[in-house]
Amino acid sequence: MKVFYLPTRIITGEGCLSTLAAHAAQYGHQALLVCGTRSLQSAGRLDQAVAALRAADITVTVYNAVSGEPTLDIVRQGIELARTDGTQVVIGIGGGSAMDTAKAIAGLATHPLPVHAYFDGEQEVGGGGLPWIGVPTTAGTGAEVTKNAVLSSPQRNLKSSLRHDAWFARVVLVDPELTFTAPPDITAATGSDALTQAIESYTSTGAMEITDALAEAAIVRIGRALEIVYHNGQDRGARADMMYGSMLAGCAMSNARLGGVHGIAHPLGARHHIPHGVVCGLLLPHVMAYNAAYAAPKYARIAAMLGVDTDGMDQDTAAECAVARVREILSAVGIPQHLSAYGVGVEDLAAVAQDSLPQGSLKSNPRPLSAQDVEAILSAAL
Repeated sequence: MKVFYLPTRIITGEGCLSTLAAHAAQYGHQALLVCGTRSLQSAGRLDQAVAALRAADITVTVYNAVSGEPTLDIVRQGIELARTDGTQVVIGIGGGSAMDTAKAIAGLATHPLPVHAYFDGEQEVGGGGLPWIGVPTTAGTGAEVTKNAVLSSPQRNLKSSLRHDAWFARVVLVDPELTFTAPPDITAATGSDALTQAIESYTSTGAMEITDALAEAAIVRIGRALEIVYHNGQDRGARADMMYGSMLAGCAMSNARLGGVHGIAHPLGARHHIPHGVVCGLLLPHVMAYNAAYAAPKYARIAAMLGVDTDGMDQDTAAECAVARVREILSAVGIPQHLSAYGVGVEDLAAVAQDSLPQGSLKSNPRPLSAQDVEAILSAAL
């Protein structure tokens, strides 16, 4: 038996950011706005959001400490701020890191123990928490529509997810206009993550009819748009495709789970400080090649979704074409093809493989993965 659950109101359309204050006011008049350190301010969006909230008589505290991937310390400080201010609603505006930070602050603000106790598994995450609203500014992680927050402990080179059904956002505003100023490298990295999530949720052992429909729509949109927005960030149609494709992939993965790429990417990225979207894009063709014999029917369909003329091809050949087309797309947007560019060597592979085995995403991969298999994939990616 499989269950699809997504209790989030999703608002889409250019300019829908203008409705933020009206939605926030439904949950209280003391807001904590979580965002990054630079991009939101430089684009003028932070001032716009804060002004609209204050005009609606909502008191706003801006917590703009998110830089890179969210750490336990950043979440801890945000929780302390939320408690001090008497926060009633948390608003996350930014990329996946801002979403996960806001989600974790909201989810743990009413919990008694420090964040590391939940991260280390000393205590299970419970329900409760504060309501939160997600406003993504990148088309990549889909974190606005998931119940998990990926957090890291840089001191221990660890990255792990905390999750609970109560952690879904109450409202999400998916406004493609917010991505128009994203530079090409961010567009490529986040888009690679979105494509990976769409493909992995489609072929996950947890996939079901409704997640298949969402993942297929995501693959088509991202596949036709990623190269376009990389070269022309002002293409409105392609930006919308990426934004909605990312959101659809997030909806799919929140129920179907992911696969080997994410299972390997978390420990690999934590150990070697590789941006998450980049490491996902780098690993995706290699994991797909490993999975091809086990996921051939869906990979064959992926090839067609990505524009390959599969008429007359047998299933296995079409599946191989899917791997080749994914590699071609990712290369065209500048995703590196070798882990050695980040200082990863043969001597590092065994440790990464061992760290990958407990990852939940690895367990949803269509083909079982042992430590030896993970090492082989990493070796091919060197």
